[in-house]
Amino acid sequence: MPDMGPSVEIDRLRDYIDSNSSYSLEENGEKVEVHFSPNFPEARAHMPDNEPVEHVMYGDKKDGKIYFYRFTTFSSFGETSMDLEDEDDAVMEWLKYI
Repeated sequence: MPDMGPSVEIDRLRDYIDSNSSYSLEENGEKVEVHFSPNFPEARAHMPDNEPVEHVMYGDKKDGKIYFYRFTTFSSFGETSMDLEDEDDAVMEWLKYI
């Protein structure tokens, strides 16, 4: 189980998702998925083929936090994934604001 990647307190993440309808949280034991589909003007301008994009962040619960280890995007171009290894990963900068 990773314990050095980007992380956030579980309760802070739940509160954030409860107040942001663009996000959903799936919990299955210690495994977590956060789903996000950007639907604001700045994002729509960059969507491939003007089709919706879904981002999924995969993580594990440990000691009251969620440690994310993979970021996947599903779009009309297919699926792309990247492993998250550094606590300061640029893809996960939004965690600092919740």
